[in-house]
Amino acid sequence: MIRHLLLSLLPLMLYAGAAIRLRGHTESAAARPTAAWLLAATGTVLHGCILALAIQSPEGLMISMTDSLSLIGWVIAATTVVMMAWRPLGLLAIALLLMAGVLALGTGLPTGVAEATSPAWEMRAHIALAALASGWLFMSAVIVLLLAWQQSRLRARRPLGLLAQLPPVETMENTLFHIIAAGFAVLTLALLTGFFFVYDLLAQHLVHKMVLAVLAWLVFGSLLIGRVRYGWRGSRALQFTLVGFASLVLAYFGSRFVLESLLGRHWG
Repeated sequence: MIRHLLLSLLPLMLYAGAAIRLRGHTESAAARPTAAWLLAATGTVLHGCILALAIQSPEGLMISMTDSLSLIGWVIAATTVVMMAWRPLGLLAIALLLMAGVLALGTGLPTGVAEATSPAWEMRAHIALAALASGWLFMSAVIVLLLAWQQSRLRARRPLGLLAQLPPVETMENTLFHIIAAGFAVLTLALLTGFFFVYDLLAQHLVHKMVLAVLAWLVFGSLLIGRVRYGWRGSRALQFTLVGFASLVLAYFGSRFVLESLLGRHWG
């Protein structure tokens, strides 16, 4: 356990180093600190390698709940690194990288579940799609909270303080809905692969997981339709994003908690 914690501290330290280098940088063409991007990219590669080693066992593939969180953190970090290559994100990048670093701390931690599985490529595809959708929709929840905080400060005509390092409101909103749209598309694929490749929902105790995931899909789909047809933004976007994200968290991690902690089974 000590070894896993020490290894998982390395990505966190690199992400934190990138965050420190990003402090004070705002949305401007000159504010693209190369050192911060290199630290974040190195942390992402190291995070991925440590995670890949942690989920492999002699018996097969083992992804615990903490490894799932770490996988979502890796998706957040990798997406942030790609976004940083295109435009400066300031405080948004800092928040996302630190979140990824915290989630990385769970890599390889023992959960008491001894069962290992070696799923076929269909289930591997489903796992990858679910992790990608969860990571992106997790990012949307972080972005919408920062956006709401930023807008409340602007409406109250109060000093932005640290929030001045966020991109402009329009950029934040565009980023939010692009990520939600991408997450919704991947969640659609994850649900389809789940319907086709999960052989027995009842036997695997996954019915409630599928119901909650479909609920999240409906919420995010409604938000995107409302954005296109009615221009939804602000508090409406905040409410829908957080409700959809909460449904997704309950679908995935609620199921994992029941199966692993209460029933003593591995989800696969």
